[in-house]
Amino acid sequence: MQATIAQSSVATAHPVGDIIVHPAEAVTARPAKHRHFYPHIPHPHMPPIRMSKHIHMPSKVHTFDSFRYANYRFIWTSSFFFSAGFWLQMVVVGWLTYQLTQSALLTSLAMGLDALPILLAGPLGGVIVDVWDKRKLMTVVLTYQSLLALAFGISVIVGDTQAWHIFAFVFFMGISWVITDPARMSLIPSVVPKKNLVNGFALNSLAFATTRLASPAIGGAILAFAGPGPALLIEAALLATAAAMILGLKLAPKPKPKLNIRSAFDDIMEGVRYIRSEKLILGLLLFGFVPPVMVIPFFHGLIPVYAAEVFDVGPATLGLLMASVGAGSMLGTLVLASLGDIRRKGRIILGCITITSLAMVAMSLNDSLMLAFPILMVGSIGVMGYFSTAHATIQSMLPDEIRGRVSGIYILTFGFMPAGSLTAGFIAESMGAPMATQISAVVVLALTIAMAIGFRRLWRLA
Repeated sequence: MQATIAQSSVATAHPVGDIIVHPAEAVTARPAKHRHFYPHIPHPHMPPIRMSKHIHMPSKVHTFDSFRYANYRFIWTSSFFFSAGFWLQMVVVGWLTYQLTQSALLTSLAMGLDALPILLAGPLGGVIVDVWDKRKLMTVVLTYQSLLALAFGISVIVGDTQAWHIFAFVFFMGISWVITDPARMSLIPSVVPKKNLVNGFALNSLAFATTRLASPAIGGAILAFAGPGPALLIEAALLATAAAMILGLKLAPKPKPKLNIRSAFDDIMEGVRYIRSEKLILGLLLFGFVPPVMVIPFFHGLIPVYAAEVFDVGPATLGLLMASVGAGSMLGTLVLASLGDIRRKGRIILGCITITSLAMVAMSLNDSLMLAFPILMVGSIGVMGYFSTAHATIQSMLPDEIRGRVSGIYILTFGFMPAGSLTAGFIAESMGAPMATQISAVVVLALTIAMAIGFRRLWRLA
């Protein structure tokens, strides 16, 4: 199908890749020279490097472009209800664990334990996403999460909750992340055009940010007046609603190969070889370890410890502190979504992490509750800006045939979050939460500088 004059103009003004005539069609790019590793997988058309110093300004506001597609609206609504339940769970788990253990180490570990299954089976989840129907997978997994939250909520209401119950609940909830993360990441590029990918991922982050603003505050109030059990029952209802939204998706059926142990291993290795052959994707994946390991555990994961030990406040104020993180995320993703097909994505990725590291330094030096709110907002702007831009950049380079596998390997970065949580909790236990955050901030800033020097193509990426 030939591109129209208007489409050609868009491609010239926004050179992120080939024009997509229909959003649900897979993108096939020109094969690279090292095709011999996997001849059935086309290599991406890499975004060109531009040396112009002029800053591209959008001709119009593109904030809600992706909402024009019905399938995306179902995905977004599902993400909204899912994230509302997730942030509610984070408040309950953080507060309940600290109340039972009085330990910064165990609290930080509980906040990040759901990422451990990703480390054990993340790539396998990506293979499953590439092979099985994504719509059915998401529905089954979200239903599983809802039933798990329901069961734990009832046990908290009627039983004597112990610390190991919390850890078991978080771990089994984390098993589902092996499927949901790569499935959601690979669904978005299949329902929106490539030129709208940054917008699509930013709006998806907006769903998380909006609920992160409201859900922790509401969760803190529920904890204060009703306790953790009813809060978990509400989480179960929200997750069930998210599963119902996925049922509204209408995707064209595609033939899928059968999955067995040998083919699964071969598929995973194929994804690994593909990443090794694309140096820019490799650099982005390596740098992807920084936020889950060095930022989230030392910054967001220690908020319950800051609330209890530094600011000496209760669950309601803890909810407000976590809500300020959501406010910053919402502001950052709204701005990013409004920019449309942004240029200089590499600089935005590095700049967002730099902003976050500076906010971490400010948080570690601050002992004022009122100043903590804007500091957390600024730090979360950086975190969500990084994730939205990095996800869109990687997905724009991937052919549809290997999207799930690379996404499954990418989420391995979150599998190391428990290691970061354990380290953060250990340092906070012995030296205090502010010192733990400060040490991490210095390491993050050093790694950002190393990334800019070692992968200069990322710095010059259009």
